[in-house]
Amino acid sequence: MKVAIAVLMMAMTVAWFAPALAAQPSEGPRVQFPPPGAPPAPLPPSSEEAVPGAMFRADPAHTGCYASPPVPAVRSQLWRVQTDDPVTGSPAIADGVVYFGSNDDRLYAVEIATGRVLWQFRANKDMSSSPAVAGGLVYIGSDDGYLYAIDARTGQERWRFKTDGDVNSSPTVTGGLVFFGSDDKSLYAVDARAGTERWRFKTKKGIMASPAVSAGRPGDQAMVFVGDTGGNFYAIDAATGTQRWGFKAEKGIVGSAAVAEGIVYVGDEGGNLYAIDAVAGTQRGLFKADKGIETSPAFAQGILYVGSNDGSLYAIDVKAGQTRWRYRAEKGIKSSAAFAGGMVFFGCDDGQVYALDAATGELKWKFRTGKGVESSPAVAGGVVFVGSNDGSVYALSAAEPAGGVRVQTSDGAGPTPAVLPPG
Repeated sequence: MKVAIAVLMMAMTVAWFAPALAAQPSEGPRVQFPPPGAPPAPLPPSSEEAVPGAMFRADPAHTGCYASPPVPAVRSQLWRVQTDDPVTGSPAIADGVVYFGSNDDRLYAVEIATGRVLWQFRANKDMSSSPAVAGGLVYIGSDDGYLYAIDARTGQERWRFKTDGDVNSSPTVTGGLVFFGSDDKSLYAVDARAGTERWRFKTKKGIMASPAVSAGRPGDQAMVFVGDTGGNFYAIDAATGTQRWGFKAEKGIVGSAAVAEGIVYVGDEGGNLYAIDAVAGTQRGLFKADKGIETSPAFAQGILYVGSNDGSLYAIDVKAGQTRWRYRAEKGIKSSAAFAGGMVFFGCDDGQVYALDAATGELKWKFRTGKGVESSPAVAGGVVFVGSNDGSVYALSAAEPAGGVRVQTSDGAGPTPAVLPPG
């Protein structure tokens, strides 16, 4: 079992530091954070609000928490939909349908119950962005420079918004606005219904990350948090597009931030995971992995779960100031972890999807796809949905198979599944 449960010590290659603290205890440095505050306040309600799970990282604050029963084992592959190129984005789930983009330039809508492809929409270039679903529309970016709004029922284009660069940034929909970044060094806020620009904020470098949207504490104005590939991190007023504060990371930022209990957590390509006060913009903590962090952290019940290119998934207790556990996979991790039902799910460059006990880091099962997995899993109704660089999206269930394919993962090493035709 590749699991290590350890209190953070000086000899470890990972450590937390806080900039203005009293002397550290003799047993070594610890994670230092302020007491948890109240949950972040959302933007005002809107008819265009996305349901939980219907966007990248599950919610506007990008906590990575999905409301689903646990998936303690995988007994069936409900279906597998094959596209013509890698699927690196995360699926979005809404109203019994899973939506996902592919590098074959297409956006797919698949019926969860049957695996039937309901419709496909074709852009001009890759769709590596993760879709968001709200108000009957599916929003997704493309390398052709557009953000698209597609009718969720018919697959017909409702509007498109032009930028001057690739749109790899996954859109976040809340308060009647769509927030997303572009390689043209801009962060955009677009009216979710009309597709018209509300505001545009210029960054120093291009944006690959998905904006996280949340208020810092009750009564605060909602803010948008995003980093650029030059390591510049921004807090922007969601209503006006004006900058509230900025923060400089050591290396470039390609992963998205998560906002929880008044703190923003974001990693960089140097292996640093920063904890930043959402209101003041001051650094409250720092975690150091052995290699770069290109994933987005998940936050659940006071624990951060974050993967690194060093091949490890870390569980960090932000209040106690300790690493709870560290799980070592076989290769680097670019897939952001998802939390659901007391379990943590993530993909790996080794082509496998891993499921761990969130409390202990114990491996519950792993499922092998045809190639590396950069897609971040989405979980709903006891089913794990995840894309792979083999061009497929898999639906994995703990239920006994009815029409799906039986798989064996009891020993933690599932076989490469049989190919099922799309639809």
